[in-house]
Amino acid sequence: MAQSSMSDLGAKSHLEALLATVGPVEGLRILDIGCGEGQLTRALAALGAQVTGYDPFIAETGPTAHGAGGYRLARAAADAIPEPDHEADLVLFVFSLHHVPGAKLKGAIAEARRLLRPSGRLYAAEPLAQGPHQYVMELFHDETPVRKAAAEALAHFARPHFATDQISTYTDARSFADFDSFAERMVANMRFNGYTKEAVLAPAVRHRFAETYAAHGGRFDQPVRIDYFSPAN
Repeated sequence: MAQSSMSDLGAKSHLEALLATVGPVEGLRILDIGCGEGQLTRALAALGAQVTGYDPFIAETGPTAHGAGGYRLARAAADAIPEPDHEADLVLFVFSLHHVPGAKLKGAIAEARRLLRPSGRLYAAEPLAQGPHQYVMELFHDETPVRKAAAEALAHFARPHFATDQISTYTDARSFADFDSFAERMVANMRFNGYTKEAVLAPAVRHRFAETYAAHGGRFDQPVRIDYFSPAN
């Protein structure tokens, strides 16, 4: 059973929070599961890691040199990653574990454990169901149940298999000049989610955006929790 510790990292980008947690990534073999368009995959490669990003919807690439490291993007489901056993130093789920169907969460975490070296580490960053961004988004896309399921899966299927679980929080700072810029971002994310453009543009969403904008001055920050699992030293 993992021993847990808690800290707050303040306002960070996803990359900044990851580096503050795991340290330098140069020379590491990293698997970024649920990588989306691959922005984090590429950023880690630029810092000297060898990274493969997996996502069911990604446009695939071949091995590509990038900065001091390299990356490739490939299509795969989280519970069926086409990689050999025990060769990854770090497996990532960054805003992706809650997108794994509930019936496959156990398999996805078991797959991550299969991929890791005995010294390997598992990093999961998940948005919390709170904060101003959540308050607006929940009208058309309430992820509270799936985020809860992802957290429970980590507790049940990851924590018992690692010596430590370093728990951190950070703030994913988000700001929007107006409703149109918010809607543009939400519509761009539809391919990874189950809502429609019409739902985003509904009058109730516009009203809640205006209410939140007035209360927070255009800031729609998203609180995030990190679970960073490590083996015994």
